[in-house]
Amino acid sequence: MIQAADTKWIDFVRHILKWEGKQSKDPRDQAAKCVQPGQVHTNRGVTYCTFQALAGSLGVTPVTYERFLAMTDADAGKFIYRFYTDIKGSELPDPIALAMTEAAWGSGPNRAYTHLREALQDLGKVTSSNVEARKAAKLVNTDMLFDKYQARRRQFLESTLGSQAKYSMFVKGWINRLEDFTKKFNPPVITWGIPLFFLLLVLRNKLK
Repeated sequence: MIQAADTKWIDFVRHILKWEGKQSKDPRDQAAKCVQPGQVHTNRGVTYCTFQALAGSLGVTPVTYERFLAMTDADAGKFIYRFYTDIKGSELPDPIALAMTEAAWGSGPNRAYTHLREALQDLGKVTSSNVEARKAAKLVNTDMLFDKYQARRRQFLESTLGSQAKYSMFVKGWINRLEDFTKKFNPPVITWGIPLFFLLLVLRNKLK
């Protein structure tokens, strides 16, 4: 389980905030429906609708528009961690939990789990529920699952969303963000050949 004070989590929050920027009032964004025309609807990746729904339970008070505008990076981190707990990240391998939190932050928890079930299916594991998917995620190779998950996420961003005119202008940014995340949080691939060779060489020398 990743704790909010862990270096890994702090790095992840920094990654999200790097790409979210500060405030947005872009009328093309679906979050624009959360506010009056012309008002800021998203701050540090948190929409005003999400702020209204979760701020009180996270201790970010008062739950007002003024407080929303004054939200800090630390406040935003509380919302991001809530998404981690909502997808039950503690029951998943850490790299997968982070990839799913990133997906959930952008597209919602349901889409994050759709990607997981698709990625598992690509590895020959068919699941019919989120519970089954979480269990299966711990039984397959994490490196391979991470790669399949990111491939499914990319396919969704490029083909499903990117094929729609209202989203096409965002695709390049989404893919740059996806690639940045993969570079930072892709689990290391363990290559046994060379380390094993040197280990055997050391043992042989000790036995001489």
